[in-house]
Amino acid sequence: MASSDDIVCPFPALPDAVGELTHVRGTLLASSMQSLRSRGLYERYTTLLSHSYRDRVLNSVAGEWLGTDIALAHYSACDALRLSPDEQVGMGRDVSKRTHETFLGLVVKMARGFGVTPWVVLPKINSLYMRIFRGGGIQITRLGPKYAKVQTVGLTPLGITYFRNAYLGMYEAGVGMFAANVQVRPASLAASQPAKDFTLHLRWE
Repeated sequence: MASSDDIVCPFPALPDAVGELTHVRGTLLASSMQSLRSRGLYERYTTLLSHSYRDRVLNSVAGEWLGTDIALAHYSACDALRLSPDEQVGMGRDVSKRTHETFLGLVVKMARGFGVTPWVVLPKINSLYMRIFRGGGIQITRLGPKYAKVQTVGLTPLGITYFRNAYLGMYEAGVGMFAANVQVRPASLAASQPAKDFTLHLRWE
């Protein structure tokens, strides 16, 4: 077993100085809405959007930076769909596959050709994170040869049940690009408000 201090990816700053989420890349919401369409949920989702944010969310552009309030309006509407936890995790897997193919295309090709393991990618997770989110951050600790702890701070949408479950699915699919039989488990069922600290455990073969 590795030392509990075997941090392979530190927070971008001390946790108290990381700050809260301020912006989300529109690519993430666009991918999420694409998954809603593919599952026949889009029309019902649009009726659940907050009236004051409906036009801004639906007219968002994939490459732009969106304020946290817009992201929260989107994920609150997704939460209001009342999907099962398994369906929410599945949505996260869908989004992860699209998003990581966009932002990790070269690394994914390397993994398929040369057997790259999660330990090559996980130390660089904040570089990927900062291409999708502004504010907040991640720290990853190696707990064993194929076992990691992922601590996320400041990612405000984690205060929404739907997003927490989808977040698990995103890691399951993301790590699954480089390993088999990935298991993702939250350290607790809730995030502190407003999602100041959410920890999950990753295992794979």
